[in-house]
Amino acid sequence: MSFNYISRHYSKRKYIFLSSLAIFAGGLIYILFRPVEPLFLNWFSTVGIENWLYTVREKSLSICSFLPQWIVYSLTSGLWAFAYTLIVLVIWRGSRSFLKYFWFLSIPVLVFGFEVLQLTGALQGTFCLNDILWSAIGITFGLITAHIINRPNSNKISHDKKIPNRLIN
Repeated sequence: MSFNYISRHYSKRKYIFLSSLAIFAGGLIYILFRPVEPLFLNWFSTVGIENWLYTVREKSLSICSFLPQWIVYSLTSGLWAFAYTLIVLVIWRGSRSFLKYFWFLSIPVLVFGFEVLQLTGALQGTFCLNDILWSAIGITFGLITAHIINRPNSNKISHDKKIPNRLIN
């Protein structure tokens, strides 16, 4: 097993962990602080945990009044844009296929497309410039994070314990 394989495997785990964390955080914001959306909450009824959910929501909604509106209503867009960006980048990382460009292009098209469709009334929801701003921030941080993870020395495990000459002199 080569070092390159270990390095790639380790960086994929970082992508997956960070994407999962962003999706989980966005989901928690939706579940705990957003107004009740029957379609969304029907899933909890199907699974049989709606009583638990209503108890938790009752307690968390008292905190909601102290949170800035952008956290409750727009941060989720940024978190999901961040996660989607990382997922697409890790799947197509290193690919020579022309299809990777289609998927790279899908990031802003899907993320901003939802808002445009809401603006035109083609999709149910409320158009919000803050959602566009936070989505752009999410995409940007996804690209920056991928760049940091992919830096040549970011995944390298140093086994060399030599002290650099510049520290000795």
